[in-house]
Amino acid sequence: MIGLLAFAVRHDPFALLLIFGHVAAICLLIVIARSSSTIAVFLHHWYLLVYVPFCYKQVPYLVSALNLRSADLTLAHWDAAMWKVDPVFWLSSMQNRFGVEFLQAIYTMFLPGSIALGIVLWLRRSREEFRYGTFAIAATFLVSYLGYLMMPARGPRFMDYASQSLPLQGLWTFHFFQNALDTLEGAQYDCFPSGHVAVVLVGCWVARRISARVFYAFSAFAACITFSTVYLRYHYVIDVIAGMMLAIVVMAGAPLVYRKLEPGNGPSDLPPVS
Repeated sequence: MIGLLAFAVRHDPFALLLIFGHVAAICLLIVIARSSSTIAVFLHHWYLLVYVPFCYKQVPYLVSALNLRSADLTLAHWDAAMWKVDPVFWLSSMQNRFGVEFLQAIYTMFLPGSIALGIVLWLRRSREEFRYGTFAIAATFLVSYLGYLMMPARGPRFMDYASQSLPLQGLWTFHFFQNALDTLEGAQYDCFPSGHVAVVLVGCWVARRISARVFYAFSAFAACITFSTVYLRYHYVIDVIAGMMLAIVVMAGAPLVYRKLEPGNGPSDLPPVS
């Protein structure tokens, strides 16, 4: 992210301020890591709650500063080429008001649900397990942000032809939740890969280390999130496929990377450093 901001400095000096923000965050983390106080230990484990959103909010800025072209038409074309129809609007044309309402509520719970998993991991497992689990989830978030910059896209519901399809209708809170998310996120370019799908799948992988009950509960949540991304027109199907592939890469690579970054400090069942 800092490297991309360095390129953006040539177009907008504001990028330099963001670079200083990253450097300051790293320095603060080093200071916190050297302290053994209860507050410092807590901040050391939970600082990602602030740092990950800080990186996420820089995506639209970088898209603008680096003059990146929208990939929406490309992603929509890939969907049509694979399915011979627009799968997003074909699926949501069979809408049910209760289904729309329910799935929008679940989709809105993506971040609270991910944080809740972290809290359960914090309470039920060791600190080593917690660091490993949050490392895997944070890595998934951050790598997905790089994908957003490689293929910046806003999503099917923002396409011009979306107005030609029947708009989604819920029961009571659908529009409230949708507008609240749009306000919080702003004009984001966060489609490819689907970070929602990648994170909840990695979350299932983490949840299995807690208990079978937590794993099955989070898996049901992950299934609803995955379906809602397309049904609610937030993502193209190709985004979901890419999100699944990203999750597989993270689950395969996280143990080895973590062992190299923190040799001897991870969970005992991780593979050794080769």
